[in-house]
Amino acid sequence: MRLIPSHHTRRAGPRPTTEAPWAVALAVTAAFAALSSYGLHHVGPLDQHVPVEMLLALLGAALLAVSIGAAVAPPTVPRPILVLAGRSAVVGDLTREQTRFCATLHASALPHGFFVALGPRFLRRYFESFADSPHAVAMVATVDDHPVGFLVGPVRARSHRQWVVRNRGLGLALAGATALAVRPGLAWHFVRTRLTRYRVALRRDAAPAPHRDETPTNDVAVLSHVAVLEGARHTGAGTLLVSDFEDAARDAGIQRAYLHTLDGPDGAGPFYSRLGWHPGPTHPTAEGRRMQEWTRTLGREPGA
Repeated sequence: MRLIPSHHTRRAGPRPTTEAPWAVALAVTAAFAALSSYGLHHVGPLDQHVPVEMLLALLGAALLAVSIGAAVAPPTVPRPILVLAGRSAVVGDLTREQTRFCATLHASALPHGFFVALGPRFLRRYFESFADSPHAVAMVATVDDHPVGFLVGPVRARSHRQWVVRNRGLGLALAGATALAVRPGLAWHFVRTRLTRYRVALRRDAAPAPHRDETPTNDVAVLSHVAVLEGARHTGAGTLLVSDFEDAARDAGIQRAYLHTLDGPDGAGPFYSRLGWHPGPTHPTAEGRRMQEWTRTLGREPGA
């Protein structure tokens, strides 16, 4: 853990996310509950008014309706914070209590990703998979114990994917399926653009790795996501997060790190260039944006 001074004072906070408004969430919940109650009352064996069976069925319908309402409800946006001149940013491990902050900041600062469209609850599980994995890092930068930024990414990408599939795959799949169930347009987009690719990746990661790929030097580190509150971007928190990620990858015996950021002025290319990363090829996403690959060699300094 290292300390860095800050030099600017600025009010900051994530912009509101694009989640469905509360009115839509309540309307969906109410409509589902009403239709379920009507159906249970008039269809099937429950039309005989058997008290116990009706009570259990209505309770199940109510729980499912509440779950659907929760899935489409908007997240709570953290209050703005004030970064004071002379304070210090500190990087530490991400805790489960901080995943809500990370999910909200991710949706605000990095809104172009598919996972953001699945909602804050899926994002929280996604961040937890990094925090729990022995092959990844999940870090939060704080100022006076207030979180101002985060970074997550595997230091052994293949090993991390395999660990997630085996240990968190079911939970992530259920969270994703629940989110898609109340977002039919997004579900169709997923089927058209990602389903086949995900199935191939799952089969590949579930297969045993060849012996030559089991050594750390044949795996790579991937900086998956990093974001810092606007009012804390002059504290050096982003630089500190990336530097600690690089150190963790070196400690894991990894020689090369990768990341992808938006191509052009909306991306963070100049930031990574200043930190010694090198630009690579660009490619389109399923949503029509262009991403650029960046790499960094992680060799140890002589005598280190």
